[in-house]
Amino acid sequence: MPTLDVKPRPADPPPPPIVYVEDCQASFQDDPRKWHPQPKLALPLIETGDTALASSDKTKEETAKVGLIRDAIDKYRLALQKDPYSADATLKLAVAYDKVLHKGCALAMLKRLASLAANPKFATDTSHALGAIGDNGTWFKGYRRDAMQAAGL
Repeated sequence: MPTLDVKPRPADPPPPPIVYVEDCQASFQDDPRKWHPQPKLALPLIETGDTALASSDKTKEETAKVGLIRDAIDKYRLALQKDPYSADATLKLAVAYDKVLHKGCALAMLKRLASLAANPKFATDTSHALGAIGDNGTWFKGYRRDAMQAAGL
């Protein structure tokens, strides 16, 4: 029986590298005398952001997906303007920034979350958010080590 020359199947090309936006133009520091925290006004904004972010995961069309994530980012930012100490809004804003590949802003939000955790007044609220980062391995996938370090974990 003749021997067959078996040629190896060509390897699939590697996926293109993910290009993240490294810098963050947003300022997360403000004069605390300008505002009065209003957590009750922040809660509906966080819920609206959650709905938009969940809808973006189900949408197949890219432009609609990006639009929903932008809406979520806007809602989380408004929630943080109402309640700057909201660990929930801070974490969810970091996750939303991660979905649009804004690594710099996501890391800045995680650093902000770590600074909230360092304050004894907010430590109990932020422990839940910090635990969620460890529990969700799909978040901050391309720079997980940097994200964990920024969050102080």
